[in-house]
Amino acid sequence: MNIEWFLKLKEIDSLSKMRINHLKKIKEHEDRLFSLNEKRRERNLLIVELKNNHIQLQQKLSDIEKKLANAETQKERLTEVGGDVEKITSYKNEVERLENEGLILIDSIENNINDLKDAHTFLSGLEKTYIEIEQEVLAENVPLNKEILQFNQRVESLKEELPEDFRRLLQKTMDKKLPIGPFTRIDAGSCFFCRFKISRTDESEIDMQQKLKTCPQCDRIFLPYGS
Repeated sequence: MNIEWFLKLKEIDSLSKMRINHLKKIKEHEDRLFSLNEKRRERNLLIVELKNNHIQLQQKLSDIEKKLANAETQKERLTEVGGDVEKITSYKNEVERLENEGLILIDSIENNINDLKDAHTFLSGLEKTYIEIEQEVLAENVPLNKEILQFNQRVESLKEELPEDFRRLLQKTMDKKLPIGPFTRIDAGSCFFCRFKISRTDESEIDMQQKLKTCPQCDRIFLPYGS
């Protein structure tokens, strides 16, 4: 009797929905890791940027120190020989300007070093959290994947028990990878999923006579009520 085959289809439908829910949970778990990994990647990029900034700031400070030493030397030399007062004043102003720039750069370097330390501290904590979450995800996903394998095996077993016409149509529909599975029902005279209007004749053949039919619009297989 067709009712026996539809009961097997109903079980396949139930297993397919459980499989979908399991896959959803697995993805949610993996998304937690993905989010942490993105934060880790961003923090590593920040550390690289801060290190490059540190090198640039140190180079600028080195250049200023060289210019400062030269301006100091020129100022002292002109002062010793009684050189032009205007030039001495110019070198003196240059020394003061370079000293101020140097102090600002030193502050920037110190801030950069502190930012780098903070970034490393944050990354270290993130690494520990990642390892902890990774272990949690593994512990949660292993049994889920095991059950999915069992679902798949049971579905394959049920498919083998179906007659050829049922099995062929089921496989064809499953190959389309329709969202929420390959099955539907008639609800208020329409397909439950796509709301395509079903004729009374088809509705009677599906629900009363347990005939194998698919929705003309979404291609899902109708499961009769009572199966």
